[in-house]
Amino acid sequence: MKLLNKTSLIILTITLFIFFLGGITFYKIIQTMIIKRVDRELISQKNDIVDQLNAMHMVDNAYPVTVGKFLIKPADSGLQIRESFKDTVLYDQREKLYSPYRLLEFTTVVMEKNFKVSVFRSMFDAENLIEKIVLTMMLMLLAFILALFFLNRYFFRKIWDDFFFTVNKAKKYNLRDDPNLDLPYSEVEEFQILNQVFEKLTERIHKDYNNLKEFTENASHEIQTPLSVMHSKIELLLQHGNYSEEQISQITKLGDAVNRLSSINKVLILLTRIENNQFPELSTVHLKERIEYHLGNFKELIEARNISVECTLNSDIEITVNTGLADILIINLIKNAIRHNFDNGKLKINLGNSTLEIINTGPKHDIPADQLFNRFVRTQNTGDSLGLGLSLVKKICELYDFDVRYFNTDELHTVTVSFSH
Repeated sequence: MKLLNKTSLIILTITLFIFFLGGITFYKIIQTMIIKRVDRELISQKNDIVDQLNAMHMVDNAYPVTVGKFLIKPADSGLQIRESFKDTVLYDQREKLYSPYRLLEFTTVVMEKNFKVSVFRSMFDAENLIEKIVLTMMLMLLAFILALFFLNRYFFRKIWDDFFFTVNKAKKYNLRDDPNLDLPYSEVEEFQILNQVFEKLTERIHKDYNNLKEFTENASHEIQTPLSVMHSKIELLLQHGNYSEEQISQITKLGDAVNRLSSINKVLILLTRIENNQFPELSTVHLKERIEYHLGNFKELIEARNISVECTLNSDIEITVNTGLADILIINLIKNAIRHNFDNGKLKINLGNSTLEIINTGPKHDIPADQLFNRFVRTQNTGDSLGLGLSLVKKICELYDFDVRYFNTDELHTVTVSFSH
């Protein structure tokens, strides 16, 4: 969820909660104020009734309720009722419905007789007044909340413009082409601090990038030189002769180790260069042509192991990548499928509209699919390492936002590269 939407949602939720509680509180306050006012009027009316009764020379046994005014009934001499306020309803003959009333009951003595007096006051107009006041206030509060919500979004966008500018600049930041962010000055102190942190961070990253790039180039040159010397010395040793079979075997193994070390060094340097995005040159690559070309280079190895090959290649598929990396991707996928295949096995290559699928037979392994593309991952069954080939494939796919996946069913293994998501 975006920050603007989340902030607006939180403010709206809190405001509605306060609005709900405020509405109830406001209603209760208005209701209490009106009830107190009606109670005061009832007490005033009570005093008038008592004064009128004391001024009379005789009182009938009962007075009917007249338009909800009062009711006087004889009471037992021992009955004493203190002033008591109640809410009640009475049937209104004129309106033909029950209406709310406020009731005041008390006893009084007139001419040595005890009477119970009930004074009524209609609350119908008061209830209508409360409803209108509350409704008006609710509408005003609702309008205030909506205005607050939209004003918050408007001013939020204005205030956070510098922040979003920094974020967008950071998104588009290219370490190789644009070493400095060059962020503008912000009037908001926190955003200015953020800009300064970003600028210092990118300067440090750019410096580390240059150091790593320099190290990669130096390592590529300095390590390969002694390895080449070692390789040439081993060849010279083999040319002298007069060695026993065991000595020849040891020298040959040493040569193989040097070759493997040289190969690993080249691949590790290549991985570092890929991770540092040091392959900026892009071109259009025709996948069918490159697959057929590299498959031809493996022809002798395929024939030596008697692996049957089946290809279904779409000639219209093109991708925009670095040509060298595209070749490395294809070579490693084919080499992996051949290396981990059976003698007399099968290899199938399918190039669809947006996917490249390499299917090969081969022995089962216990490597989880999510770990297959890790460097030097080993099977627990045989202890053999899968090397760096699939790690290179993974890094190249990550560089160009391709999706690479591995599936296996018994002794059938499938690697799929999707060129679009």
